Amino acid sequence: MPATAPRQRAIAHGRRSFGSSWRPASIVEAPGRLELLGNHVDYNGGLVLAGAIDRVVAVVAGHDAGDDSIQFTAADLSEKVVSIDIGACRDWRHRDGAVGPNHYVRGVLASLLAREHPVNSGLQLSVAGDVPLGFGMSSSAALCVALAMTLSTTELEPPALVAVARDAEHRCGSPVGAMDQSVAVAGGVILFDGRDASFSSIAPDLGNFVFAVADSGVTHALGQSSYSTRVAESQEALNTIRSLALPDLQSLGELAQDVWASVRSALANRLIPVHVSRVEHVVTEVERVRIGLKAVNASNWDRFGQLMTESGRSSNELYEISHPDVEALVAELLAIEGVAGARMMGGGEGGPALALIDREALTEARDILSRGFFQSHPSHLDGERLQACSFGPGARKETLE
Repeated sequence: MPATAPRQRAIAHGRRSFGSSWRPASIVEAPGRLELLGNHVDYNGGLVLAGAIDRVVAVVAGHDAGDDSIQFTAADLSEKVVSIDIGACRDWRHRDGAVGPNHYVRGVLASLLAREHPVNSGLQLSVAGDVPLGFGMSSSAALCVALAMTLSTTELEPPALVAVARDAEHRCGSPVGAMDQSVAVAGGVILFDGRDASFSSIAPDLGNFVFAVADSGVTHALGQSSYSTRVAESQEALNTIRSLALPDLQSLGELAQDVWASVRSALANRLIPVHVSRVEHVVTEVERVRIGLKAVNASNWDRFGQLMTESGRSSNELYEISHPDVEALVAELLAIEGVAGARMMGGGEGGPALALIDREALTEARDILSRGFFQSHPSHLDGERLQACSFGPGARKETLE
């Protein structure tokens, strides 16, 4: 990743793109996130443990784009200036094709307009970040949160901010839950509850452990992955269980293990195998988060690492959302002394592996991976491929004039 701070790169790129007279009026920084435990359960009404990291997407805004438009450019993608008509974004949805940063600008504008939030017009936006794209750290959620804070003329309360950013991603073709945006807004480590999109902050004492992300060399994009399929399969399974057994069930995340065991037995001939697998993952994953929270509160990181590994196995075998290269990387990580646990992370079908590792083992782990997995699986990313992450603050705005 680039060494220069995102805000500095965004300012420099803005001056190159909009002219030397362009002056930043505001800077918004929103963090990426680590999903520690609770894979694919936020949109299923389950619990997730997640943390904001010390890497951000920065949106720097200046003026003079014209009364009814927004101009946008992204430093890290060498993107040319795109002019966006604000009025044309009303009811906007991306129909097909790859999604780029300018689509998220349209999505956020459409979301703000749909909620009748007043929009800042005439802005020239320059964006840069050190949250890797396609790396499972929710760079898109960070971007949407930062854009919403920049484009709204009023300060949005956290629930409204999360809702706008989430809707923007939906408009871009990714039916995500609200966890990623909630982490970006809250900062630190949170326990997210998918039933009502509420969250509470926790303060883990990691001791000598650290969470690290290992680059698999396989990028992913939610709008072009099986993410939408998994969302649909989960909803279909929920509908079947509701219609045949539990009419008051609101989400799969509410299913207790003993209740699910009874339902599974009673509906053995009515639930298709793929739905059984999806529900089994959600039910056991939510229970892992509950156990994991107790482990965090007790600073029992060996136990938490075991739960991470179990989570990854379930995500791969039951939810079928991982990737062979990621699983090979996880296996190599788990064989390294000092690694308490490892798993795939995020939307799946690529992205990094997440490891919980003793700090003193980091150097040796990098050496082992460099001679092994990293050597046989090249990456398009620059820099260190096993990176320790620290938890950081939530999204913040700085007004410069």
